[in-house]
Amino acid sequence: MAFITMICPNCGGQAQIEAGHSAMCPYCGNEMAASPVDTGAAFAQDMQFAPPPAQAAVQMQDPFLQQAAMPMQQQVMPMQPGGYAMQAPQYTQEQLAQAKKKRGSWHFMNLAMPAVQAAVLGLGVMLSDYNEDIGVPMILAWLMSLPVCGIISGVLRPDQAYPDKRPMFRSKVVQGIMQFIIGTAASAVGGGILYAILESMFG
Repeated sequence: MAFITMICPNCGGQAQIEAGHSAMCPYCGNEMAASPVDTGAAFAQDMQFAPPPAQAAVQMQDPFLQQAAMPMQQQVMPMQPGGYAMQAPQYTQEQLAQAKKKRGSWHFMNLAMPAVQAAVLGLGVMLSDYNEDIGVPMILAWLMSLPVCGIISGVLRPDQAYPDKRPMFRSKVVQGIMQFIIGTAASAVGGGILYAILESMFG
């Protein structure tokens, strides 16, 4: 079968149409009719299309499309023949060191909060035996600090400091709940141990 390359007069798109037949432009829907006489057309089994020049020009002139396409071009690199792999953004050693420092400070805060809670609980239980006006408020303060510390841990998690890895929990809400559970268990055990030590020393 003879196919004739036709240029759409409406949008400039190119398509190969069988001689003597008509077809719709695949880009704008304009009907194009091919002459029954073959005027140097190529021969092919399937219809082939080329993007209209007008569409390519609009894409190149649109700054939003250019901005959206540039990061993808920078991130895609050849991996093997016929395949591509996504290349992670590159960070300097200084940026990674600063991110690690921020993560370390946040982890230290998560460890320090249960330690302070354990001290408040142990002292509160110890002092409640001698003066309830001091010991009972300290125990209540420990109870109130459990959800507060969980909220603080979730809100202050430095997600921007994970350029080369991801947090253990994707959700900050889950992070806060886990801090609440771990803080409760750790401070309760630590407070009990501290109370036993103080009781053996001063009881």
